[in-house]
Amino acid sequence: MNPFEFISRTPVWGLPIWKRYWLVFLAVFICGSIDEPARRGCAQDFRQMAEEKFGKDSRIWFSEPGGSSLDRWEPRELFEDFGIILEWSEQNVVLVRPDAKSESTISGDTVVRIEPNWTSPAAEKIHRLFEQYQFQAVAAQGNEAIKLGGMPRWQQRVILAEMIESRSALGAPDAAGKLFSVLAKLNPPQLLVATIPIPWGSETLDANLPKIQRLAEEWILDENEAVQLMGAAWLLSGQKRAKAIESLENLAKTSKSQILRSYAKAQLWRTTPPAELISDRYPKWLAERDSLLLPIQAGPTMLLAERLAQAGQPVLAISEWLRIATLHADRYHLASKAILKAVAALRSLGRNEEAYEAELLLKRYEIKTP
Repeated sequence: MNPFEFISRTPVWGLPIWKRYWLVFLAVFICGSIDEPARRGCAQDFRQMAEEKFGKDSRIWFSEPGGSSLDRWEPRELFEDFGIILEWSEQNVVLVRPDAKSESTISGDTVVRIEPNWTSPAAEKIHRLFEQYQFQAVAAQGNEAIKLGGMPRWQQRVILAEMIESRSALGAPDAAGKLFSVLAKLNPPQLLVATIPIPWGSETLDANLPKIQRLAEEWILDENEAVQLMGAAWLLSGQKRAKAIESLENLAKTSKSQILRSYAKAQLWRTTPPAELISDRYPKWLAERDSLLLPIQAGPTMLLAERLAQAGQPVLAISEWLRIATLHADRYHLASKAILKAVAALRSLGRNEEAYEAELLLKRYEIKTP
């Protein structure tokens, strides 16, 4: 009997991971002991079983770890892979490659992009609306698409992250925060954790700040570290500043998540007096920012630019704003604000021609001015 006939009768993908690996190992061991035509049959059955549960191949882009995050974006260091994705978490991507007889993994901290092969038409529609910057439609229809089901959990997380980004783009960080508090408890990968709606720019001047801070008082007490970070970040500019600093310092030292440690450190940049920035902190902050995988640098880069502007360094601030515009156009609410701030700063310096060129970025990347 083909060993996969036995496994196919078992809800293998719903088992604890150690049991799943044991069954797959058993099947692969048996397959290795039979002739070549039977081995091909084993591979086909394994793929078919995965496809029935998780859909067809998705595309994955990942990089080798480099000395800095920019190294990872050199063409020679980027790789593209295909496979049926079973899981996508902070730790790794688990996939079944074509003709594979077992699962493979890609380290989660090297993944720079995934293009899902959607198993749900409703989810695919939401994703396309998001790509077209139709954020109101995503915010209104995304939850229904998730409720309809028909997609693996990792694709549900992607839709939820796009709903968070949409709420942020619509200027509703409180609603985005409520959604993120759900996503944070689903073991999301770093690329989705990066959608955390916290102050990276002038959000602390938001008219809804008191409302957000009331929510933040609950978030900072949550057991989930990502939700704690969200709460502490919003309380940093209020009466609970001391408590927020204590929480951020603790996360920066003890969190097991690299992105949460780094984001907590970045939020603490807001506590540094502008006079100390250039003389003492700027090189260190640059190194901390560049230690992150490039796709998750957008928020810290925005905050770095804001602090440089506050320290009377408009030229350095402009370079960071334009960095966001060119490297992080997919982060609409950050990229659009960064371009507008860069344009205003260039004009204040009398560099009108460069300001005009910067404005063209809004059209080049189809980013609509808020």
